[in-house]
Amino acid sequence: MDIILFNFHDVLMVLTAFECLLFATLLAVTNTARALSTIFLVGFLLCHFLIPLHELTFWGDQFRIWLLEKSPNYFFLGSYAYFLDGPLLYLFVRAMLFKDFSLRKVNWIHAVPVTLYLLGMLIIFYLKDDATKHWLIKSQNIAYSFPYLYFEAAGRYLRLIYSIYCFSLIFNYSKQLQHTYANLKVGDVTWLKIMLTSFVALFAWDSILLSIKLYELALNNFNLELLNVVGLSSYYLNFAVINILIFLKFIFLTSVPPVNEIPFETKEEKPQLVDPVVIDTIEQTMLEKKVYANPDLTLYKLASEVGLHPRKLSLAIKQQYHLNFYEFINSFRIEEAKRLLDQPQLAHKTITDIYFEVGFNSKSVFNSFFKRLEGVTPSQYRDKKMDVHKNESIKPN
Repeated sequence: MDIILFNFHDVLMVLTAFECLLFATLLAVTNTARALSTIFLVGFLLCHFLIPLHELTFWGDQFRIWLLEKSPNYFFLGSYAYFLDGPLLYLFVRAMLFKDFSLRKVNWIHAVPVTLYLLGMLIIFYLKDDATKHWLIKSQNIAYSFPYLYFEAAGRYLRLIYSIYCFSLIFNYSKQLQHTYANLKVGDVTWLKIMLTSFVALFAWDSILLSIKLYELALNNFNLELLNVVGLSSYYLNFAVINILIFLKFIFLTSVPPVNEIPFETKEEKPQLVDPVVIDTIEQTMLEKKVYANPDLTLYKLASEVGLHPRKLSLAIKQQYHLNFYEFINSFRIEEAKRLLDQPQLAHKTITDIYFEVGFNSKSVFNSFFKRLEGVTPSQYRDKKMDVHKNESIKPN
């Protein structure tokens, strides 16, 4: 007798689970520094190891029969991952971007939804007798019943909210990066935006599936063919998104420098007058040592040069110049660029030579920053200055 144990959809889910487990194991083994971000990512991947197994055992006929023979209590164990992957994704992004992030008691609030789901499942399923459990699983009645569908929908919506909220972390990171780095390219998180966009798409698709189920529950009329198409599409989308994550991890993940989630100046309870000696020391260091010409200059490197604590330096810059670190350093670079552009004997130097010399490593950043401060491009500024020098040279004595 020929029995088809696996169809293509089953193979895809097994492959997805295997990839997630293998990737999680690799990350766990290589995480010798026990970085929090990696631990959260391992947890996230383990969730996506459990999710396809849950779908496989609940919806696959052969797997459902096999697992029922073991115990009906094994069902739905993987469904808890739907309540955990969103918080784990959020904590992974936050721990990776912000070096002052740490686990605190308040973070346990993210465990509230999965706890409520567990309590709900005790009433809906686990506390019932075995005969009822077998019937709920064999008939799949529970999958289309109240209140299970509402719990399932809550899990899907929650993970979507978490994934969208991760973009606010990226926005805050880009903002705080300017308090620490003079070169913002070091904090390029385009890859992270791509990854999060992929998961938002996946979680949104799953939310659409549950929205359809809730709508049809209200009508008491389920279009099983439509639900089957949307559900199977989710498996393929999940496989694609996991592979995007794996690719981005090995290519880009280690390239993000973490920053403080809360900038130094917001921690100051009351504004304080800046010591003039401190300002003189800062400006003297900037002008004499020309540390701004270092394209990789950071707040911590400048603080070491000046001999100040990074927090004190950041507060001084903010209170005296009303600029963040990025703007402060680039303003010195622009002033030096103007000095070079204004000298006729340096007319042979290209704009590229000059912006590299003063510390910029991007022409577009140099041009945009220069125009923002001076109202003209570097080329226009040089042409204007050269015309002035030319006119001065032909004036009669």
